[in-house]
Amino acid sequence: MTNKEAKQFRTKRDIIFYVPNLIGYLRMCLCVCASFCLPRYGWSFIAILLICAFTDLIDGIAARKLNQCSHYGELLDIIADNACRTLSWIAVFVIAGERITYLDATMCVIIPTTEWVSMLATQIEAVNRNKKHWKRTNDNAPWLLQKIFKNGFKNPLGSLTIAGIFGLPLAKVARFNLSDPGAVPLASSLLDVLIMVLYAGRALGFWAETWVISNFLDQVLEEDTKADGKLRQQH
Repeated sequence: MTNKEAKQFRTKRDIIFYVPNLIGYLRMCLCVCASFCLPRYGWSFIAILLICAFTDLIDGIAARKLNQCSHYGELLDIIADNACRTLSWIAVFVIAGERITYLDATMCVIIPTTEWVSMLATQIEAVNRNKKHWKRTNDNAPWLLQKIFKNGFKNPLGSLTIAGIFGLPLAKVARFNLSDPGAVPLASSLLDVLIMVLYAGRALGFWAETWVISNFLDQVLEEDTKADGKLRQQH
């Protein structure tokens, strides 16, 4: 075996230190840094989370350009995404304080929980489908879900959904900051309009997540009934 051929075999250490995975570690560190900005430095928090979102675009490009795609990297990327979004909803709760509405308080609990459960469902299902990427929908997926996931979210519905998922909590943090004395009224009004649009995208995301979870649970129950049937036949 030549040295060139030997280098084609990736070790665990190689994968751990892939460039896109290093970017993933950086994103996790940025989340920790952002958490120290709460509750006083809301704008700094938003800036760091926007950098985190920007690096999310870079790691995918780096993985393809450097031929460093890996299942480990996919999982790391999703965990970093969820960590950023969960932290964003925590920020809404912390910065709002006594001003928080019942709707926002409910969303701060339900949405992060749904995101983590749907992540678990997609990753388990990806393994069961022989490592099929989680962004690829099943053939039995609803038409709307297929439109959202089409071309890796690179379509109008998919873009709106991603904008709502990532942008809504940050927009709410910005809105609470603008409610302080001295804020520009026009900026607050424009942000209110943006938040309404982001609500639509987040609603699409929530529907997609609940469908993924319910479909996964249906498959789990189907496997249980098959296993129970086999057990009965044995007896």
